[in-house]
Amino acid sequence: MLGYKEPEPAAPQSYSLVPPAGAGDWDAVLRSNDASLLQSWQWGEFKRGAGWSPLRAVLRETRPANGQGARPVVAAQVLFKSVPRMPLPVSAAYIPRGPVFIAGDGAAGEMQALWAGIHRAAKRRGAIFLKVEPNIELGEQVCKADVDRSMAALGFRHAGRLQPARTIVLDLSKDDTALLGAMKSKTRYNLRLAERRGVQVRRAETYDDLRAFYNLLETTGERDEFGIHTFPYYERMWQMFGPGGNNSALLLLAEHPDAQEQAAGPIAGLLALRFGREAVYMYGASANRGREHMPTYLIQWRAIQWAREVGCTVYDFWGIPDAPSEDDAGTGGAGEASLPVNARSGLRGVYWFKKGFGGREVEYPGAYDYVYNPLAYRVWLRLRGADLG
Repeated sequence: MLGYKEPEPAAPQSYSLVPPAGAGDWDAVLRSNDASLLQSWQWGEFKRGAGWSPLRAVLRETRPANGQGARPVVAAQVLFKSVPRMPLPVSAAYIPRGPVFIAGDGAAGEMQALWAGIHRAAKRRGAIFLKVEPNIELGEQVCKADVDRSMAALGFRHAGRLQPARTIVLDLSKDDTALLGAMKSKTRYNLRLAERRGVQVRRAETYDDLRAFYNLLETTGERDEFGIHTFPYYERMWQMFGPGGNNSALLLLAEHPDAQEQAAGPIAGLLALRFGREAVYMYGASANRGREHMPTYLIQWRAIQWAREVGCTVYDFWGIPDAPSEDDAGTGGAGEASLPVNARSGLRGVYWFKKGFGGREVEYPGAYDYVYNPLAYRVWLRLRGADLG
């Protein structure tokens, strides 16, 4: 399990933090340990195009107690980004959904060696702080208080997060019949309705298709009041993960059932990425027209089927609103205590849409910052908050 243990006496082993042999070795290790897409080599290269500089490091046990050769125990991809408009050249450092435990389990000696090496590298690069969002699934064995204590013992403090703290994941080990049976009846009805009405879903392959998808994103962002990236961001993602890159992306477009309406463009779109055994639903969008045909349900179902066909065993719906607090519970009518309350009504709709496909909810502990420059950090928080751009 990807988790931290309470501090314990350091083992007699010694450790060294070294770069990986290359992209193939890095991703092979990550895949075998069910690491997040955000720790993959390709994701680091994608973020490089957005102004980040990836540093990949592997903690190796250099003097194992059993006398065998050095073995990797923990790996981490650290992203650095220069901070503009500061009097000195400084940067921010970020580990999304990491580090990745290989042969280790987060024992004190391993964690102290890992962070000591990362802190040295961060200071050399002028980092104001290091933000870490551990890829730890909370549950009966690990609660948030456990992770909070462990991170505090390592010098980290609570901080604003970048990635969603809650998501829904779907087990793809089942066949179509079982997956459909696990859905909410309304979800199952809506995707069948889309099929009956003749909605066509096709895999997008051209830049014109990408532009059509971006147009849908613009429409959705305006309608539901959320921001989107500029087109070059999605274009770069398509170049790296699409057919011209490592072909790990799926871009689907849904067409209106009316032939005359089809000339106006797609009515829904979806972009998913896969890494290892996991597929991630990154972006979804829909037009203002044709929504009565329920294209988003059918397009999501096609993405789930694709994920299973390419060998994934998990489909991550990538983010739902936070759960209600105790103060919020019971303030509404019947059944409202289970609603995610601290989100716009549009996001509550997204929650119920994702929930309808029958997955289980997963919660992560959130984000933690290790501060290297307290004064610059306070300036950062006042100007940027948790935003890393």
